[in-house]
Amino acid sequence: MSNFWQTFDEAAARFAGNTAIEIQRAAGLERVTFHDLKTWSEGVATWLVAAGVGHGDRCAILADNDARWCAVYLGVLRLGAIVVASGARLLVAGTRLLPVADGAKSGVPIVRMYGAAEDPRPSVDQMIAPAPGVAAALPPSRATASDPAVILYTSGTTSDPKGVVLTHGNLAGERDSAFAAVHVDEQDAVLGVLPLFHSLAQMANLLLPFAVGARVVYLETMNTTDLLKALAERRITIFACVPQFFYLIHQRVMGEVAKGGWLKQRIFKGLLTLNLRLRGMGVNIGPKVFGRVHKVLGGHMRLLITGGSKFDPAIGKDLYALGFTIQQAYGLTETSGAATLNRPDEAHIDTVGRILPGNEFKIFPPEGEAEDGEIAIRGPIVMQGYYNRPDANAEVFRDGWFLTGDLGRLDSEGRLTITGRKKEIIVLASGKNIYPEEIEAQYRKSAVIKEICVMGVMRPGEPTTERLHAVVVLNDEVLKARKIANAGDLLRFEMESAGAGLPSHKRVLGYDVWFEPLPRTTTGKLKRFQIQRMLQEREAAREVEAARPLSGADQEWLDEPHVADAAALVRQRAKGDATLRPEANLELDLGLDSMERVELLTELEQRFGVKVPEAVVHEITTVRQLVEAVRPQGEATGGAVDAAWSTLLADVPPPTDPVLGRLLEPRPVVTRLFWLGARVAGRLLTRVEVSGLEHLPADGPYLLCPN
Repeated sequence: MSNFWQTFDEAAARFAGNTAIEIQRAAGLERVTFHDLKTWSEGVATWLVAAGVGHGDRCAILADNDARWCAVYLGVLRLGAIVVASGARLLVAGTRLLPVADGAKSGVPIVRMYGAAEDPRPSVDQMIAPAPGVAAALPPSRATASDPAVILYTSGTTSDPKGVVLTHGNLAGERDSAFAAVHVDEQDAVLGVLPLFHSLAQMANLLLPFAVGARVVYLETMNTTDLLKALAERRITIFACVPQFFYLIHQRVMGEVAKGGWLKQRIFKGLLTLNLRLRGMGVNIGPKVFGRVHKVLGGHMRLLITGGSKFDPAIGKDLYALGFTIQQAYGLTETSGAATLNRPDEAHIDTVGRILPGNEFKIFPPEGEAEDGEIAIRGPIVMQGYYNRPDANAEVFRDGWFLTGDLGRLDSEGRLTITGRKKEIIVLASGKNIYPEEIEAQYRKSAVIKEICVMGVMRPGEPTTERLHAVVVLNDEVLKARKIANAGDLLRFEMESAGAGLPSHKRVLGYDVWFEPLPRTTTGKLKRFQIQRMLQEREAAREVEAARPLSGADQEWLDEPHVADAAALVRQRAKGDATLRPEANLELDLGLDSMERVELLTELEQRFGVKVPEAVVHEITTVRQLVEAVRPQGEATGGAVDAAWSTLLADVPPPTDPVLGRLLEPRPVVTRLFWLGARVAGRLLTRVEVSGLEHLPADGPYLLCPN
């Protein structure tokens, strides 16, 4: 078959009465059969012919996933026209994105996805059911394998958009290669949540299922509730999604386990280890022993496929031990979607599998100090080229091979491991090359780190030296569940702990905390260049802010007698020489850790004779909040400020102390028996080893402050 329309036409004839598309809407479920979808698509093609669109013309779609989206896409291919993101003769826009289309003012005629009484412009409803007299005889489908079918614009993680020209031959090559590696038939139901303007989504959620009569489910609104509802009710058997969704499942499972007691956690860990070993022997008890987890995905799931960005192998191992089979795919828009795939019977969760049948791999030798070479691909899935970009084509094609820009290595059985992007390698002054994704995976093991982007930054005064710096987004849900108010200390501890497992040159030496999600591509890849630019802009803004004179209101507040007294103590504790501003964050701007904040608050309470309620303490984050919290309501009773810990540790509480008195009474026999029992239990059950006793004072009070 020379074009994809012919493939769909044959499937629509075989499975005419089968449901092709289900749309899960708030008002109910909408179903479209293969017969209906073909009729709609031919209606679109007929309307386009009447509008003057023909073979080789370009039409654009700007809309959310929908049955009408698919009808327009197939109708354009029916004519041998091209689905494209720019340079189009016609634009079909969905209701949500219609303001964007109107705002572009491109002069391209706009067709609404759905009609509206107040808008006289034509709609897809009119396309799929043309009025009498409008229909024109459809010419034969003349598209050949070498004709462009779709032009998808991609900029990856950079900001240089390029139009990837995929031909009907590319689509057929991807279809044949994928079906040679994975079995899909009319009994399958595919959940399509990735946007259809992405190559992986077009393949997994449109072209492949429609070629074999499988059912595709789209969601009217994309949120966790509707997603879980679709998984539970639509009998989904195949789900392709970016890694972040599977990370969410893993996080929730491990979070529930962490809430259980010590015994529950040990049993869970033991079952994970057992099933991991059993799966190596071809046995999977995961769906039985972890049934509640599998039920979240509906209980009918056959294939889970992930791609678009690197998958954390540690999380993959846990999910595999839970009984899930996740097939990792690797590919680019330039390779029509997937280029590699792990086979269902393989547990190589740290690789992206073998090349799809009918295509070839090659690893070009490493350059300079790089450990791995650039991945090159050749075969029918490789694009025709970038649209009107001979310069870009010259860069990515070498002797018939497409250079992906990704770095990796092949094992002895031809499985590929991705190690990073060629343009994203961080080169240290020592000449060592750092792959940021490898570092990020290590630090992301911490439950409190939701997102992290590692980059190289220059040291002031040393323009040729890079050090590793990170932008970190905290996991608010974990912090709230643990009732952690001062996240800075916890993050510092987590970063240091994660770094201890890395060689010194791979450790992050500094980080910034952001409170909004990191910018990503539609497939979840970090936009590293944009993040680095944003970091530089924020640093410049901080320098400008630090140099900005205080406003009259702020200065007036700082001149108040109470505020001036309190501010003097705050300045003594603050790190650096920055101007003390009322809205300065105690942790981020003044550099105070949790212990220093406690000491400062204690001094202020003593100075002003007040006691700040515990509930208020946890809400204090700025200088203004701290100073106002210790403002006396009546006459101040404080006096000279003693060092907080010196006061606390000055004397042992007397025997008459109502709380500590009896606890401090000597009990030599009970104490020795308790110590002996704890020592024996510690050695037998948890292998506790005691060291450092010589550092404890022989007498007098002291505090043990474990972090």
